[in-house]
Amino acid sequence: MPRITKAHMKESIVSFANDTMKIMNENLNLNDLTNREDKPMIESDGWYYKSVANIKPEIRIRRQNYRPNNTKFFKDQPKGNRINEEAWIYKEGMNCNILGIDENGQYINDKDNGFLIDGFSVQDYKKSAF
Repeated sequence: MPRITKAHMKESIVSFANDTMKIMNENLNLNDLTNREDKPMIESDGWYYKSVANIKPEIRIRRQNYRPNNTKFFKDQPKGNRINEEAWIYKEGMNCNILGIDENGQYINDKDNGFLIDGFSVQDYKKSAF
């Protein structure tokens, strides 16, 4: 089984975040905070995005580089090249501890420890290969 190192995860989160921002902007209505959206399958640039769910305020994204077909499940990628990636995506600062309230009545948030991109925070990124 191929090994995914921490250094490899740091490199791959950048491409994952860029690709998912593109998919989110094209397929989800990020300004509507009232509805939950589910997209069962999105295909883009050789990646298959499964269970893209916009559960306000977080978005769950999973992707894989092989076709998710029940009869020929792994046929299009040889063993060792099959990749699964997943993460939770929040608006920047939405998943932070609140430290207090400032003089203007605004919340003072703790540091956002996610990977920040375009006003969003990518958190709990996981990558596996088999």
